[in-house]
Amino acid sequence: MAYKNRIDLHMHTASSFDGNYPAELMCKAAVENSLATIAFTDHFDVDFFERHNLDVRQKSSYEDIVAAKEAFADKIQVLRGIEMGQPTYDTALTEKSLARFEYDFVIGSIHNLREMPDFCELDYPNLSQENIYSLLEKYFEEELILAKWNGFDTLAHLTYPMRYIVQSGRFNTDLSRYDDVVDEIFKTLITNGKALEINTSGLRQPIGKTMPTENYVRRFKELGGELLTLGSDAHFTEHVGAGIDQGYEIAEACGFEYVTYFKDRKPIQIKIEK
Repeated sequence: MAYKNRIDLHMHTASSFDGNYPAELMCKAAVENSLATIAFTDHFDVDFFERHNLDVRQKSSYEDIVAAKEAFADKIQVLRGIEMGQPTYDTALTEKSLARFEYDFVIGSIHNLREMPDFCELDYPNLSQENIYSLLEKYFEEELILAKWNGFDTLAHLTYPMRYIVQSGRFNTDLSRYDDVVDEIFKTLITNGKALEINTSGLRQPIGKTMPTENYVRRFKELGGELLTLGSDAHFTEHVGAGIDQGYEIAEACGFEYVTYFKDRKPIQIKIEK
């Protein structure tokens, strides 16, 4: 592998509604792919609490992670994580749920607008380009609200809707019109000591790029960002560690000397080395 002490801090087990494998098998794949530190971050989409039976799923996820952490203690560092989706849509439930267990690492993310389905479920052929720009404006506004809430450790897949917008054939969607709000999101993260995630799942999907793309990672650095996490967003064993080396390359190209993982909710920086 090109890089030493590689991390992958975004992956899902069968406890996620869209997961497929237990933590044990994901750990085996991580060891085979020479990862040094991983975090399991099963979905907790707050606004779908009942639909996804999250009370039960959260407990099964945590127990599965702890068992894998103990079983693989001599092979790989396993962190207890969770991906809080739309946490600001019900902050009371979010904070109550986070207090149930002792987490090392909390991802903050937005997958859908309020009272709307996931961006992956929208009927893009019947949306005009202006409709899409309107949805994106609301999306980045929600990302800013999320950043200001400040109850997470890293902000995941900032350009998430583009995964599906590009897949639907809208290749010319211009995100530069949101540069001002993105700058505000970044400044908020930096002020609060939070990280930005390079999510590598797009590299194996039609979008063909990380989320966010290199220009955003560079802008985060220009504004003073120091904390950067990497995640494959793996839902299958074959995707564990996928694209992580490309993520490191982007981090290096943008001037980062370190990547970050969180333990007991505290950032630990690892020097980027080959």
